[in-house]
Amino acid sequence: MAGGVLRAFPDGAAAADHRLGACEERDLAELVVAAAVRRVDLAGRGDHQRQFAGDAARDDQERRAGVRAERDHRHAAAGVIGARVPLASRLFSRDAALDRDQIAPLQLLRGLAASGVVVEHLLERYVRRGAITHDLPDFTTRLGQTGVATFFAISGFIMVYIALREERPTPSGWSFLRNRFLRVAPLYYLTTLMIVAFGWLAQAMGARTIVAARLPNVTEFLLSFAFIPHRGANGLIQPIYELGWTLHYEMFFYLLFAAGLAVLARRGAFLVVAVLGLLVAAGTGIDAPPDRVGVSIAAYVFTRPIMGYFAIGIMIALVRHRIGDRLPVLPMSVIAVVAVAALGVATIYPSQLVAMAAIAGAVAVTVLTTPATTRRSDGFAVFSRAFGNASYSIYLTHSFVLGAFASATVSIVASGLPALVAMAALACIVCFGVGWLSWRLIELPIAEVLRGRRPSRAELVAP
Repeated sequence: MAGGVLRAFPDGAAAADHRLGACEERDLAELVVAAAVRRVDLAGRGDHQRQFAGDAARDDQERRAGVRAERDHRHAAAGVIGARVPLASRLFSRDAALDRDQIAPLQLLRGLAASGVVVEHLLERYVRRGAITHDLPDFTTRLGQTGVATFFAISGFIMVYIALREERPTPSGWSFLRNRFLRVAPLYYLTTLMIVAFGWLAQAMGARTIVAARLPNVTEFLLSFAFIPHRGANGLIQPIYELGWTLHYEMFFYLLFAAGLAVLARRGAFLVVAVLGLLVAAGTGIDAPPDRVGVSIAAYVFTRPIMGYFAIGIMIALVRHRIGDRLPVLPMSVIAVVAVAALGVATIYPSQLVAMAAIAGAVAVTVLTTPATTRRSDGFAVFSRAFGNASYSIYLTHSFVLGAFASATVSIVASGLPALVAMAALACIVCFGVGWLSWRLIELPIAEVLRGRRPSRAELVAP
């Protein structure tokens, strides 16, 4: 190309000038193009920056709107936007987020289960004191059994309900077991020590009571605190604090569930159901051994039919996870009536299969037909949550209340059935008050101290 240019301009100087001019024109053209490109680039970059700034501003506005919406939601849950939280909500609630996570009718069911245990044990005390001279209906001896079975079914449901929550990672088997131990053990240990202290005091005062008659030794302490089934001094398979027998089952179930999480993560629930079914089936051929402690005692205890209630709760949780949002929603009052009626059927009819079906129905209706959200200030929801939160404390503390209560009201009960019903209702109210104070003043503070932080929603679920 250079030769062609020279031939067109024989004059070398002219050719050189032309080449210089051409280069300058080309450079100028390139500069013009570059400048234009730069202007376009700057313009595009400016548009991008403006767009980015606009997006950031919109994101900030949306974030602020979300904060305002969340604040308004909390205020609306308290009653009306801008209103203060009602006294009942402030009194009975510890954590608004925890409240929104809880299923109010299920909490009511937990409280009713604890109350069934309270009533049966109250009647036993009246009988011992001679206040009830006639035979009570057979179903009154099954109130506690129905309550415990309901507890177990709810426990099975809650464990899966926690593990399957999409917004939370599936807990490891160890962390799950640790959290459950810290949730269950402290209050149980405390009430066990209180029982022993009362026994020592009664013995020192020369009182002949059941508690004073069976002061434990070191071995019993170790077995009781380790949740290992064993025969006590009275020949029964139970720990120092008799009510702790249910915690043997709870802790064994937690071990199974932790193993299921460790092996199959979220699918571990199916493995746990299968293992529970095999245990119950094997239990049909296992009789109570005479041993005081050992594998034979554990094999007998952990193959009883009551283990099946954990499996019932797990299966209901799996159903809720699959199709729960497609089921019809019922009013809270209807749910409560149906659940209470189902518990009544489970108590009145002595058949094990009827009891299992009725309790399964009670738990299912409370968790499958409940509205996704409830107003925090709703009276039913507030009471139900308080009742359920206190249920574990009610179970472990009612023995300390009923003795004095029965002694104080024995003359009233002797007047007839209406007085007995009234005193049973009053005992439930008193035990609820004591249990709620125990939950608020003992359970929660201990949980906070042991974990070094405020307990999470999942960790606060009672057994």
